[in-house]
Amino acid sequence: MFVAMFSLSVLPGASQQQQTRQVKDQILTSTYLPPIRIKFGDDFKPVGTQVFVLYERAQVQQYFFVDADTQTRIIKRMYWVQFEGYLTGVNAKYDYPANETVTIAGQTYLVNAESVPNIWEVVRRMPQSDVERGIKFLQSKGYRMNEAVRYQRFVRLVDEAKRNEMILTYIEDASASSDPLDKEFLTRAQKGFKILE
Repeated sequence: MFVAMFSLSVLPGASQQQQTRQVKDQILTSTYLPPIRIKFGDDFKPVGTQVFVLYERAQVQQYFFVDADTQTRIIKRMYWVQFEGYLTGVNAKYDYPANETVTIAGQTYLVNAESVPNIWEVVRRMPQSDVERGIKFLQSKGYRMNEAVRYQRFVRLVDEAKRNEMILTYIEDASASSDPLDKEFLTRAQKGFKILE
């Protein structure tokens, strides 16, 4: 059983209780920004979490749930959950066009899907990005990705000031696929997780 726990000091204006996130028995639990419990399917193995400051502007915590080939450890599918918030003193907020949304467990998520023909080119163009750090973390755990991937993102702004967000991304190997990024892909992306509350 994999258990990862992350604690932050009390947020401004919060009570004395500690704010935590942890993974236990396929369930990712966050007590803040947002308070949420997400259960992932048994095919998706939790492989760890990392915390870092992105571009000296935002605090990031990433969690990974991976379905990989047992022999080659090449990732077939995975979920990547990212909690992100601007640091105190950074005058910014998250602003996304609401082109398409879905409602999950009573909450609105902005959604978008994209095919990436060469993930390594993206990493090369975006050094020290959250993408590069995530892929390097997976490599440090012994996992590999094929060049072509496709993803479906679910983005939720979690505070009124729009300074904090949660991004849940479904990623799959696209090296042998030319399927369209349609509602069927969106449905498939939603099948591997369930928001419990």
